[in-house]
Amino acid sequence: MKSRNARDDEDVAYRIAALPTEYRESHINQLFTRGYNRYIVDGEGQPTALVNDIERFGKAALKEQVRSDAAEEPFVDEPGTLAVLATLSAVCVKAHPKFEHTSPRNIQVLYDIRELYVNNLASLISSYGEWSLQQDIAEVLYSKQPSEDGPHPGRVCTGITELAEFGDGLYLEIPMASASRNCLVRAAAESANDGGETREILTRVKNNHLYVPVGDFDSKYRDYAKEAFKKLLVVQEGGLSEDQLTWLTTNESAITEQIDRFVETGHHERIWRNWEPGERLIRVLRRALRDARDDVVQQGEFHTAKELYRAVDAYDAQDDWESSVTDWISSPSGLAKSLTDHESHSAVTIDRDDRVNTYCIGRSGTSSEQIEVTHIEDVFELPCMANMEARLHEKKPVRKDLYNFARMVMWLPQYRESSLDEIVTDLKDLFSRWPWYDEHETEYQVRYEFSNTIGGDTPLPMNCDNDDLQRYCIGQDQCPYSIWGSLPFPDKMYEQVDRGSTDTTEQF
Repeated sequence: MKSRNARDDEDVAYRIAALPTEYRESHINQLFTRGYNRYIVDGEGQPTALVNDIERFGKAALKEQVRSDAAEEPFVDEPGTLAVLATLSAVCVKAHPKFEHTSPRNIQVLYDIRELYVNNLASLISSYGEWSLQQDIAEVLYSKQPSEDGPHPGRVCTGITELAEFGDGLYLEIPMASASRNCLVRAAAESANDGGETREILTRVKNNHLYVPVGDFDSKYRDYAKEAFKKLLVVQEGGLSEDQLTWLTTNESAITEQIDRFVETGHHERIWRNWEPGERLIRVLRRALRDARDDVVQQGEFHTAKELYRAVDAYDAQDDWESSVTDWISSPSGLAKSLTDHESHSAVTIDRDDRVNTYCIGRSGTSSEQIEVTHIEDVFELPCMANMEARLHEKKPVRKDLYNFARMVMWLPQYRESSLDEIVTDLKDLFSRWPWYDEHETEYQVRYEFSNTIGGDTPLPMNCDNDDLQRYCIGQDQCPYSIWGSLPFPDKMYEQVDRGSTDTTEQF
C-alpha cells in the first residue's frame, strides 16, 4: 500500500504544517514540494510568480493590520504554499546586507513574518474543519513529559465536546491518566503582579476526565507554532543550494527595498528587536562622545547639557537618519529636554543634585543595580541565577545553563587573564555543589565551551531577554538588575555587543 504523502494528500499536508516538530525532514520537504508545485503550470516552472508571491508575503508581514487580519481570514489559502512563502521570505530577510552581523533573534522583521505565518496557519486549521487534526495537535500540547511519568501510552485527547453543565464553549476531553500539568488552566491574569495561584481554575473534571477549554488550546498552539516555524525555516535553509539562494536573493527586491527604506528614514524599531524609545538619540550621542576628545567628554561620565551639545554639534553625521537627529538638536536646552523625555532609557542617568543638572550616557542597562563579583558565587545575587542555582539542586542542567554560566565567567574581569586550567578548576569547584556533578563530564563540557568561538569572537553571555533565561526570570519590570548591566563586564564585551555580534548560536 502506497504511503500517504503531503505532495498530493491535503490531510497529510495539514498535519505536517501543523506539527512539523513531529515529522522528519523528508516529510517537511514533501510539504515544501507541495507548495512549490503550485508554481508549476503545464510542466513549466513559474519562478516570476513565486518571487512575486514571496515579496507580497514578506511586505504584508510588515503591516500589523494584515498580520492581525490573517488570524480571521487566511492570507494564504494552502498549507504547503504558506510554508514555502513564509520560510523563503525569512530567508530573504536574513540575507539582507544590513543583517550580516546580526543575530536573527534581534531582527524584528523575522518576528513579523513568523506572526503572519502563525496567524495564517491558525485560521487555516480552524477553517479546515477536521476535528481529528485538533486532536492530533492536542496530543502534542497536553501529553506528559518524561519528567511527569510520561508519556502515557493511551490517547491523550479522546474528544472535543460541549458540556452544558460547564457553560458555553467547547472542551478538550482528556483522560486523567493521560493528563499533564499543561491541562491545568487558570483564568487570565488581571495584572502583571498576579502570580496565578489564586486565579479561577477553568479546567473541569467529570467521570475521571479533564475538560480543557478550547481557548487554552488556541493559546498553547500559537506558542507551539513559533517552534514549528523555526523547524520549517531550518529545513528550508538546509535544502537550498548556494545557487538557489543566490537566485532567490538576486531576483527578490521588494522586501529588501522596504527594509532599506526603514533604515534610510530612521524607523529602526521596524527592523530591530527591542528598540527602546529614544534609541536613535542615544546612538548618536554615543557616537559623538566616541569621536570627541577624551579630555572633553566621555561615555559613562556625567556632563552638562552644554558639554554634550558641543560634542553633538561637532559630530560628523554618517547617515541621513543621524543628520535628522543632529539637526533636530539645536541647543543645549533642547538636548536637555530630549534626555529628560527619554530618562527611562536604560543608558540615560540624570543627576539633579547640583544647581545644574548633569547627564550620563552609558551602555544599555547601566541604570541597573551593580553587583560586585569577588567570587563566582556572587553572580547568584542575580535573581535569575539564584533561581537557576536552586533548580540545579533538584534536576540536571540543560546544556544552555552550563554554557551560559561558563560564558559569564569568561567575561568576568578577574578571569580575563586567568589560564584555562584555573578557570576550569574554579568552575568544577562550583559545580560540585550540585548532586548531578560528574568531574570528568563537567571538565569536558567547560573546556568545550571555552574552545568555542563565533566568527573568532568570544561568545557573549545571555542577556535578560534570552528565552532560556526567561525560565528563571522573576520579571524584568520587577528586577532591579540586568545581566549585561549589573555584572562588571569589560568595555570590550560591550564593544562586541555594539557591533551586533550578539549570540549567533541562538537561532530565531
